[in-house]
Amino acid sequence: MKRQSNYFYSRCLLAVLAIIGTTLEIVKHGIGMLLYYTVQSNLLVSLFATYMVYALYQGKDLQSRGFLRLKAAVTMSIMITCVIYHFMLAPLATDFWRVENLLCHYIVPLYFLLDTLFIDRQRQYKWFDPIWWTALPVAYLAFALVNGLIIKLPIPDAKDSPFAYFFLNVPKYGWQYVLTYAATIFVAYLLSGYGLLLVKSIKFPRFSSKRQTA
Repeated sequence: MKRQSNYFYSRCLLAVLAIIGTTLEIVKHGIGMLLYYTVQSNLLVSLFATYMVYALYQGKDLQSRGFLRLKAAVTMSIMITCVIYHFMLAPLATDFWRVENLLCHYIVPLYFLLDTLFIDRQRQYKWFDPIWWTALPVAYLAFALVNGLIIKLPIPDAKDSPFAYFFLNVPKYGWQYVLTYAATIFVAYLLSGYGLLLVKSIKFPRFSSKRQTA
């Protein structure tokens, strides 16, 4: 017998949008798009949202503390895609109004954030969670610098290839410039994580998520 949740179809739509955005980026621009943090984070959301759909279909609990702490890490990792793009990269974009661009940088990140804010149970995070939530972007920073300085895999449509983003181009701008940008983003990311923790520590009325059978 098929089990459904009030949020089953919402998570289905989230998974479909994330998969479409990621697939379009790779199909239209090549496998090298996986070197972008944008595509990596959207791929992560695609997999995570697909798992949520599967788990809901199987009647599994998506409100356990361990799951929600992990989901918060994914939320932060995709939201940095939206924020960095909007404030630092969108003003430089020449092809802004692409379906995959809007999906990967705005629609999917904000959809996932709203899912976390309004569906997930409150008061599930620990005080040190925002610290380990930084692991994914820090790992990408290391990966991007290694690729740009040593491996040098070409990155599609990147003016600073083999660096995915201009603020990572060490040969062009120097270590002080890159590390200053990285440190600024890290601090802002960490503070945003604690902002999410604060918001989710406040007890708001939460929509019912009781399963229904059909």
